[in-house]
Amino acid sequence: MYTDEWITVNGVRLHYQAWGSLGTPALLCLHGLTQQSHTFDGLAARLAGRYRCLALDLRGRGESEWAPAESYTTPQYVDDVLKLLAALGLPAVHLFGTSLGGLIGLSLAAVAPPALLSLGLDDIGPEIDPRGVARVAAYTAAVPESFPTFETAREWAVAQYSWLAGMPADEVSRAVRWAVRETPAGGWRFKFDPAISRAPRPAPEAAEAARQVWWRAFTALRCPILLVRGAESDILSRETADEMQRRQPGMLRVDVPGAGHSPTLEEPAAVAALERFYLAPRDAS
Repeated sequence: MYTDEWITVNGVRLHYQAWGSLGTPALLCLHGLTQQSHTFDGLAARLAGRYRCLALDLRGRGESEWAPAESYTTPQYVDDVLKLLAALGLPAVHLFGTSLGGLIGLSLAAVAPPALLSLGLDDIGPEIDPRGVARVAAYTAAVPESFPTFETAREWAVAQYSWLAGMPADEVSRAVRWAVRETPAGGWRFKFDPAISRAPRPAPEAAEAARQVWWRAFTALRCPILLVRGAESDILSRETADEMQRRQPGMLRVDVPGAGHSPTLEEPAAVAALERFYLAPRDAS
């Protein structure tokens, strides 16, 4: 069972969930662009016996406070995470990140590598497929301001998020329920700040510089690394995953059959890899 916690970081009130006991190694879970902390409910429940699992709502998502649009950038998220770890007295953590969350992890590897005891990446790497970038930008900008009923919000989500389509109806409803909230007028809207779609995008030169930084940081990592990739992903290509494996031969990698961007982490192949990485006997401190 988890507890809901709040902390003010860089002037923004952030929410996170916590599972497990104090004194066990900390595993920080960071979600994707428009997701929220409940994305990791299943993962955290399975690992809470070994780890103190912390799932953060990034600024502007979930139960965390919305912030100025110009602050929705990877450097700001990285600083938020570093300030959070400092406030919690955690000099180093195991970090697992989905998509944007994984980019935050790669950025931490660049600016504060001692903060990472291990790095788990869910369908993300130093090189991002432009096809997926275009798709994500399009659907983020096209999210309706509100829906008349929860059912219409659920139908829209299933049409947009391929990973929901294969889930049982009750699990889809539970996943979407955490992602939306009822409005005072009686409709429903997604919890993430619409301004995220208007956040500043890096110029081509800055994007190329970031790509090089992520590759250097990834290559230099000396902690255990896990890569979960959707076999049909349009964000993390097979070629990029192969290059990651070449640079880090000891990396544990799984390509989840039939999954796009990004695996839910409930697929049998993903569960097996996660349990092998996090629960197999090894020094987890």
